[in-house]
Amino acid sequence: MAMAQAEYPIGSHSEPSSAARQGVAGLRTLGGGKRENVRGVKVNLGCGPGPQPANWVHVDGSWNARLSKFDLVRRTLSALGIVSRENASLAWTPDLVTANLRGPLPFSSGTVDCVYASHVLEHLHDDEARRLLRECFRVLKPGGVLRLVVPDLRGIVERYVASASRPARADSSPLPADRLNEDLHLRPRSVARGNVLFRLYSTMTEFHTHKWMYDAESLTERVRSAGFVAVEERGFLDSGIPGIQEIERAHRVIGGEGICVEGVKPG
Repeated sequence: MAMAQAEYPIGSHSEPSSAARQGVAGLRTLGGGKRENVRGVKVNLGCGPGPQPANWVHVDGSWNARLSKFDLVRRTLSALGIVSRENASLAWTPDLVTANLRGPLPFSSGTVDCVYASHVLEHLHDDEARRLLRECFRVLKPGGVLRLVVPDLRGIVERYVASASRPARADSSPLPADRLNEDLHLRPRSVARGNVLFRLYSTMTEFHTHKWMYDAESLTERVRSAGFVAVEERGFLDSGIPGIQEIERAHRVIGGEGICVEGVKPG
Protein backbone atom coordinates (compact mmCIF):
# COMPACT_ATOMS: atom_id res chain seq x y z
CA MET A 1 0.00 0.00 0.00
CA ALA A 2 2.99 2.29 -0.06
CA MET A 3 2.06 5.40 -1.95
CA ALA A 4 3.72 7.06 -4.86
CA GLN A 5 6.75 8.19 -2.94
CA ALA A 6 8.98 10.70 -4.68
CA GLU A 7 12.17 9.34 -3.14
CA TYR A 8 12.04 6.28 -5.36
CA PRO A 9 14.03 6.72 -8.60
CA ILE A 10 11.70 7.30 -11.52
CA GLY A 11 12.31 5.56 -14.83
CA SER A 12 10.42 4.70 -17.96
CA HIS A 13 8.50 1.51 -18.51
CA SER A 14 10.54 -1.27 -20.10
CA GLU A 15 10.05 -4.84 -21.20
CA PRO A 16 10.24 -7.28 -18.28
CA SER A 17 13.44 -9.25 -18.04
CA SER A 18 13.45 -13.02 -18.46
CA ALA A 19 13.97 -13.41 -14.70
CA ALA A 20 10.95 -11.20 -14.04
CA ARG A 21 8.83 -13.18 -16.49
CA GLN A 22 9.85 -16.41 -14.79
CA GLY A 23 9.04 -15.01 -11.35
CA VAL A 24 5.58 -13.86 -12.39
CA ALA A 25 5.02 -17.03 -14.42
CA GLY A 26 5.68 -18.93 -11.22
CA LEU A 27 2.43 -17.55 -9.86
CA ARG A 28 -0.52 -19.42 -11.33
CA THR A 29 -3.81 -17.56 -10.88
CA LEU A 30 -6.39 -19.57 -8.97
CA GLY A 31 -10.06 -18.97 -8.24
CA GLY A 32 -10.71 -15.78 -6.30
CA GLY A 33 -7.65 -14.07 -7.75
CA LYS A 34 -5.14 -15.93 -5.56
CA ARG A 35 -1.87 -17.11 -7.03
CA GLU A 36 -0.14 -20.40 -6.49
CA ASN A 37 3.64 -20.45 -6.24
CA VAL A 38 5.10 -22.83 -8.80
CA ARG A 39 8.66 -21.52 -8.34
CA GLY A 40 10.40 -19.93 -5.36
CA VAL A 41 9.02 -16.41 -4.95
CA LYS A 42 10.24 -13.37 -3.03
CA VAL A 43 7.50 -10.78 -2.48
CA ASN A 44 8.05 -7.03 -2.10
CA LEU A 45 4.96 -5.45 -0.53
CA GLY A 46 4.25 -1.77 -1.13
CA CYS A 47 6.99 -1.49 -3.73
CA GLY A 48 6.19 2.04 -4.89
CA PRO A 49 7.05 3.38 -8.36
CA GLY A 50 10.32 3.23 -10.22
CA PRO A 51 12.64 0.45 -11.38
CA GLN A 52 12.55 -2.74 -9.30
CA PRO A 53 14.78 -5.85 -9.23
CA ALA A 54 13.56 -8.45 -11.68
CA ASN A 55 13.58 -11.56 -9.50
CA TRP A 56 11.03 -10.30 -6.97
CA VAL A 57 7.24 -10.12 -7.20
CA HIS A 58 6.33 -6.48 -6.61
CA VAL A 59 2.96 -5.71 -5.02
CA ASP A 60 1.35 -2.31 -4.48
CA GLY A 61 -2.20 -1.28 -3.68
CA SER A 62 -2.17 2.47 -4.23
CA TRP A 63 -4.44 4.11 -6.79
CA ASN A 64 -1.35 5.29 -8.63
CA ALA A 65 -0.28 1.67 -8.98
CA ARG A 66 -3.68 0.60 -10.27
CA LEU A 67 -3.88 3.49 -12.72
CA SER A 68 -0.42 2.70 -14.07
CA LYS A 69 -2.03 -0.11 -16.07
CA PHE A 70 -4.43 2.33 -17.76
CA ASP A 71 -2.35 5.14 -19.20
CA LEU A 72 -5.21 6.88 -21.02
CA VAL A 73 -7.34 6.93 -17.86
CA ARG A 74 -4.40 8.27 -15.85
CA ARG A 75 -3.74 11.08 -18.33
CA THR A 76 -7.45 11.95 -18.44
CA LEU A 77 -7.68 12.15 -14.65
CA SER A 78 -4.58 14.34 -14.65
CA ALA A 79 -6.14 16.68 -17.21
CA LEU A 80 -9.24 16.92 -15.01
CA GLY A 81 -7.12 17.77 -11.97
CA ILE A 82 -8.12 14.63 -10.06
CA VAL A 83 -4.62 13.14 -10.24
CA SER A 84 -1.57 15.40 -10.00
CA ARG A 85 0.75 15.66 -13.00
CA GLU A 86 3.58 14.32 -10.87
CA ASN A 87 1.66 11.18 -9.97
CA ALA A 88 0.35 10.74 -13.51
CA SER A 89 3.91 10.69 -14.84
CA LEU A 90 5.25 8.08 -12.42
CA ALA A 91 6.61 4.92 -14.01
CA TRP A 92 6.00 1.53 -12.42
CA THR A 93 7.56 -1.85 -12.96
CA PRO A 94 5.75 -3.64 -15.81
CA ASP A 95 5.44 -6.79 -13.69
CA LEU A 96 3.50 -5.01 -10.94
CA VAL A 97 0.85 -6.99 -9.04
CA THR A 98 -1.87 -4.70 -7.69
CA ALA A 99 -3.56 -5.71 -4.44
CA ASN A 100 -5.20 -4.00 -1.48
CA LEU A 101 -2.83 -4.60 1.42
CA ARG A 102 -5.72 -4.14 3.84
CA GLY A 103 -7.27 -7.37 2.56
CA PRO A 104 -6.14 -10.89 1.71
CA LEU A 105 -2.85 -11.12 -0.16
CA PRO A 106 -3.16 -12.61 -3.67
CA PHE A 107 -1.12 -15.74 -2.90
CA SER A 108 -2.11 -19.21 -1.77
CA SER A 109 -1.22 -20.35 1.74
CA GLY A 110 2.31 -21.62 2.31
CA THR A 111 3.64 -20.73 -1.15
CA VAL A 112 5.96 -17.73 -0.68
CA ASP A 113 9.62 -17.91 0.35
CA CYS A 114 10.01 -14.44 1.84
CA VAL A 115 8.11 -11.18 2.25
CA TYR A 116 9.75 -7.75 2.42
CA ALA A 117 7.92 -4.52 3.27
CA SER A 118 9.76 -1.21 3.68
CA HIS A 119 7.97 1.85 5.08
CA VAL A 120 4.56 0.27 4.53
CA LEU A 121 3.20 -0.83 7.91
CA GLU A 122 3.05 2.69 9.34
CA HIS A 123 0.55 3.67 6.63
CA LEU A 124 -1.97 1.22 8.07
CA HIS A 125 -4.07 1.49 11.21
CA ASP A 126 -2.94 -0.85 13.97
CA ASP A 127 -5.68 -3.43 13.37
CA GLU A 128 -5.00 -3.36 9.62
CA ALA A 129 -1.28 -3.83 10.21
CA ARG A 130 -1.89 -6.80 12.49
CA ARG A 131 -4.14 -8.32 9.84
CA LEU A 132 -1.47 -7.84 7.17
CA LEU A 133 1.11 -9.57 9.36
CA ARG A 134 -1.23 -12.54 9.77
CA GLU A 135 -1.63 -12.61 5.99
CA CYS A 136 2.15 -12.63 5.58
CA PHE A 137 2.30 -15.57 7.98
CA ARG A 138 -0.38 -17.38 5.97
CA VAL A 139 1.27 -17.05 2.56
CA LEU A 140 4.81 -17.88 3.70
CA LYS A 141 6.16 -21.40 3.53
CA PRO A 142 7.35 -22.98 6.79
CA GLY A 143 10.80 -21.50 7.34
CA GLY A 144 9.88 -18.46 5.24
CA VAL A 145 11.18 -15.05 6.34
CA LEU A 146 9.29 -11.81 6.94
CA ARG A 147 11.36 -8.60 7.02
CA LEU A 148 9.83 -5.24 7.93
CA VAL A 149 11.35 -1.76 7.81
CA VAL A 150 9.52 1.15 9.44
CA PRO A 151 10.42 4.66 10.62
CA ASP A 152 12.05 4.56 14.05
CA LEU A 153 9.64 6.18 16.53
CA ARG A 154 12.19 6.10 19.33
CA GLY A 155 14.80 7.80 17.15
CA ILE A 156 12.32 10.47 16.08
CA VAL A 157 11.35 11.24 19.69
CA GLU A 158 14.97 11.24 20.87
CA ARG A 159 15.90 13.72 18.14
CA TYR A 160 13.04 15.96 19.24
CA VAL A 161 14.01 15.82 22.93
CA ALA A 162 17.66 16.54 22.13
CA SER A 163 16.76 19.42 19.84
CA ALA A 164 14.17 20.92 22.22
CA SER A 165 16.65 20.93 25.10
CA ARG A 166 19.17 23.07 23.23
CA PRO A 167 19.23 26.87 23.61
CA ALA A 168 17.02 28.85 21.24
CA ARG A 169 18.61 29.35 17.81
CA ALA A 170 18.60 32.36 15.56
CA ASP A 171 18.93 30.41 12.31
CA SER A 172 16.09 29.41 10.00
CA SER A 173 16.14 25.68 10.75
CA PRO A 174 12.76 24.14 11.65
CA LEU A 175 11.62 24.46 15.25
CA PRO A 176 11.84 21.18 17.19
CA ALA A 177 8.05 20.75 17.38
CA ASP A 178 7.68 21.46 13.66
CA ARG A 179 10.40 18.96 12.82
CA LEU A 180 8.73 16.38 15.07
CA ASN A 181 5.43 16.80 13.23
CA GLU A 182 7.20 16.47 9.88
CA ASP A 183 9.01 13.32 11.00
CA LEU A 184 5.88 11.69 12.41
CA HIS A 185 3.98 12.50 9.21
CA LEU A 186 0.64 11.94 10.90
CA ARG A 187 -1.07 14.79 9.06
CA PRO A 188 -0.09 16.95 6.08
CA ARG A 189 0.99 20.52 6.77
CA SER A 190 -1.86 21.93 4.67
CA VAL A 191 -5.24 20.81 3.40
CA ALA A 192 -5.48 19.05 0.05
CA ARG A 193 -5.58 21.46 -2.88
CA GLY A 194 -7.18 20.93 -6.26
CA ASN A 195 -10.70 20.49 -7.53
CA VAL A 196 -13.48 19.16 -5.33
CA LEU A 197 -13.11 15.57 -6.58
CA PHE A 198 -9.40 15.51 -5.76
CA ARG A 199 -10.01 17.00 -2.30
CA LEU A 200 -12.74 14.44 -1.62
CA TYR A 201 -10.48 11.61 -2.78
CA SER A 202 -7.61 12.86 -0.59
CA THR A 203 -9.87 13.14 2.45
CA MET A 204 -11.34 9.66 1.98
CA THR A 205 -8.05 7.85 1.43
CA GLU A 206 -5.28 9.60 3.37
CA PHE A 207 -2.91 6.97 2.04
CA HIS A 208 0.19 9.11 2.43
CA THR A 209 -0.15 9.79 6.15
CA HIS A 210 1.20 7.60 8.92
CA LYS A 211 -1.45 5.90 11.05
CA TRP A 212 0.61 4.05 13.68
CA MET A 213 4.29 4.35 14.54
CA TYR A 214 6.66 1.73 15.97
CA ASP A 215 9.87 1.32 17.87
CA ALA A 216 11.84 -1.93 17.81
CA GLU A 217 10.03 -3.30 20.86
CA SER A 218 6.50 -2.70 19.58
CA LEU A 219 7.26 -3.94 16.06
CA THR A 220 8.85 -7.09 17.47
CA GLU A 221 5.73 -7.69 19.56
CA ARG A 222 3.47 -7.35 16.49
CA VAL A 223 5.53 -9.85 14.50
CA ARG A 224 5.60 -12.36 17.38
CA SER A 225 1.85 -11.97 17.89
CA ALA A 226 1.31 -12.95 14.25
CA GLY A 227 2.97 -16.31 14.97
CA PHE A 228 6.56 -15.74 13.89
CA VAL A 229 9.56 -17.07 15.80
CA ALA A 230 13.22 -16.02 15.96
CA VAL A 231 11.97 -12.43 15.83
CA GLU A 232 14.70 -9.86 16.28
CA GLU A 233 15.86 -6.42 15.25
CA ARG A 234 18.39 -6.52 12.41
CA GLY A 235 20.76 -4.05 10.83
CA PHE A 236 20.93 -2.79 7.26
CA LEU A 237 21.39 -5.77 4.88
CA ASP A 238 21.69 -8.14 7.88
CA SER A 239 19.04 -10.65 6.84
CA GLY A 240 18.10 -14.27 6.38
CA ILE A 241 16.71 -13.35 2.95
CA PRO A 242 19.10 -14.21 0.12
CA GLY A 243 19.71 -11.24 -2.16
CA ILE A 244 18.41 -8.66 0.33
CA GLN A 245 20.83 -6.13 -1.19
CA GLU A 246 18.69 -6.18 -4.34
CA ILE A 247 15.75 -4.59 -2.56
CA GLU A 248 16.87 -2.81 0.63
CA ARG A 249 17.90 0.84 0.32
CA ALA A 250 20.32 2.53 2.72
CA HIS A 251 18.39 5.81 2.84
CA ARG A 252 15.37 3.95 4.23
CA VAL A 253 17.30 2.40 7.12
CA ILE A 254 20.60 3.93 8.19
CA GLY A 255 21.11 7.31 9.82
CA GLY A 256 18.10 6.80 12.08
CA GLU A 257 15.70 6.59 9.12
CA GLY A 258 14.32 3.16 9.95
CA ILE A 259 14.43 -0.01 12.00
CA CYS A 260 14.41 -3.56 10.62
CA VAL A 261 12.68 -6.48 12.32
CA GLU A 262 12.77 -9.99 10.93
CA GLY A 263 10.90 -13.16 11.85
CA VAL A 264 10.58 -16.73 10.61
CA LYS A 265 7.46 -18.85 10.11
CA PRO A 266 7.96 -21.99 12.20
CA GLY A 267 7.86 -25.47 10.74
